[in-house]
Amino acid sequence: MSVPTERLVVESQGAFIRVRRPAYWLYCACLVYGLIGLGRVLSPDYADIASALWASVAINGILAIIFLTILARLDLFEREPVTVRAAAMCWGGLAAVAFAMTANDSALVVLAELHDAEWARTWGPAIAGPLNEEWLKALGVVLLVLIVREHFDRPIDGLIYGALVGLGFQVVENLTYAINFAVLNPNSSLVGSLSVTFSRVLVAGPWSHPLYTGTAGLGIAYLVTQSRRSMRNRLSVAAGLFVLAMAMHALWNLPFPPELSPLVSIPLMYGKGLIILALFFVLYHLAARAEWNWFVTTMSDQDEEVITTDDLTSMRTLRSRKRARNAAASRWGKRAAHLTGQLQRELVKLAALVARDQRRGDDDDEDPLDVAAVKRNIAAIRAELAQVETEQSSVGATKLRLPAATGVLRNQPNRRLTGGPPDRANRLAPEGL
Repeated sequence: MSVPTERLVVESQGAFIRVRRPAYWLYCACLVYGLIGLGRVLSPDYADIASALWASVAINGILAIIFLTILARLDLFEREPVTVRAAAMCWGGLAAVAFAMTANDSALVVLAELHDAEWARTWGPAIAGPLNEEWLKALGVVLLVLIVREHFDRPIDGLIYGALVGLGFQVVENLTYAINFAVLNPNSSLVGSLSVTFSRVLVAGPWSHPLYTGTAGLGIAYLVTQSRRSMRNRLSVAAGLFVLAMAMHALWNLPFPPELSPLVSIPLMYGKGLIILALFFVLYHLAARAEWNWFVTTMSDQDEEVITTDDLTSMRTLRSRKRARNAAASRWGKRAAHLTGQLQRELVKLAALVARDQRRGDDDDEDPLDVAAVKRNIAAIRAELAQVETEQSSVGATKLRLPAATGVLRNQPNRRLTGGPPDRANRLAPEGL
């Protein structure tokens, strides 16, 4: 059972519609173009491949849910608004895919003229894909910055939003492949659709567009959030991470020699994927460490009644937070674990509000209304936790007195001891502490 807390409505929280910002209308126009472009791809053959298409939609929907769950866990100290997350995915799935189809087709024509059609089909994905697709997806992150700048506070925000753009791109790109293979398969549209869908989800799924665009988004957010760094440093990091995103994409699309045995090519293919995954998690580790430093710096001036040293230490990762809840459960019961989780959520909320006031330069001795409300919530949760601990301590003290009572009862043969023999009571007593 949770402690009743004051609900906060943070200014601009979750709002994406910004009609006074030109970038918003550019975003909308690009989405309309994407819808029209994808409609042209889908509409001619929809009646013949509807079942095959919806089967692919279901499989890619599962892929999207898995990625969304993982990304939610990667974001340690903030949950991005649903509307902005959806906007990021829509850019990747509609605008970026539609523009990329046109750009890639044109690039393949140019490559075929420079060499030949076979060479263009072999090397085109490793050349045209990274060069065209990465900047189109990164443009979506830039537009999000221009539309909802307040949701880009630290570098990890760019990583999360970039990964969401990439996820939208990957899902819709998989669907376009499913449509093409469903149409081309002479035997069964369903077989053609499912074969390419499973291969793309199982083989390329773990290390595809979310990782590439997350890398580029990390650089974009670093550029716009690290104002204390020099412009040269920020531009260098942003450009370097964008080039790395293209290199990761090119590495995955790099073709193997046709004469290479599958016994060699398959391990090499997964080796490429593991390299990409390792690079991404190194970058995430650096971003997560910066998040932790931000949290410590932001909350270090708060009173001990608000956040203790133990609280500060336990907030470092999701795993350490879970350990703190488990420790509370083992010592004080499930109620204490639930309250500890509620306290952790309020501390995250408080850090975001305090950081906002620090950015604004608010030096008032009095807390703003929303900060004061969160502190009252924290005080109420701590009071409830103290009550639970007191109740459990009383239960533990009662269990400690139980062995002495049983010694008296043994001398009364007509009285029966309930609750088990004395030695079992002795064993259980410490667990109640």
